[in-house]
Amino acid sequence: MSRSNRGDKIDPRTVQIIHAVSRTTRACWLLGDDPVSGKNYDHRKGWIEDLLVRFAAQFAIDLLAYSILSNHHHQMLRSRPDVVKTWDDTEVARRWLMICPERKDKNKNPLPPTEAELDCIRNCPVKCQEIRLRLSDVSWWMRLMNQRIAQRANQEDGASGRFFEDRFKGIPVIDEQTVLACAAYVDLNWIRACMAETLEMSNYTSAQRRIEALNSKTQPAETQPAETQPAETQ
Repeated sequence: MSRSNRGDKIDPRTVQIIHAVSRTTRACWLLGDDPVSGKNYDHRKGWIEDLLVRFAAQFAIDLLAYSILSNHHHQMLRSRPDVVKTWDDTEVARRWLMICPERKDKNKNPLPPTEAELDCIRNCPVKCQEIRLRLSDVSWWMRLMNQRIAQRANQEDGASGRFFEDRFKGIPVIDEQTVLACAAYVDLNWIRACMAETLEMSNYTSAQRRIEALNSKTQPAETQPAETQPAETQ
């Protein structure tokens, strides 16, 4: 049986919300505490979270919710081609080169692109238009993310081959009621999996990050100690 055309459901030319799910191959626990090997891979959840932050800063895609578990991860993503339309060719090229850099620093972080690197994209209308579409394409977001996690994990394990299943599962979220239900499903994933008792304890989730952000805003400023006055001499 042939696979469905992903483009029938995910269109980078349209503002839409997608619930994306990726599972590790054969559902092995390659992102957490693996009961078979006895190894703990929780740090790989941090790799995904770091990429989510980096991608959200460069793609024209809103990261609405996420949760990262031991053998799969969920993301709610909203494509924003309307935002891409406001970017000139230089901004399109710069953002893409920060996602897929030509050069990196010693910590493997992307270096700002040079004028020559920018020219390779902005001076080629066909290539520039193609990258415009990619910047609002959920499929490209997921493709690059899973590819980088797989390569890094395989390098760490001295292994090769698939790390994630063949393709991520992309489910369009079509109305407000479904958006709320899907967001609640993603936020509560750690609790449903009996990995946490509360949202505050649900590590590597957008729910926990939102709570932390709210708490940091509501905490009163530290009271400064009153300045000590010198004692008067008698």
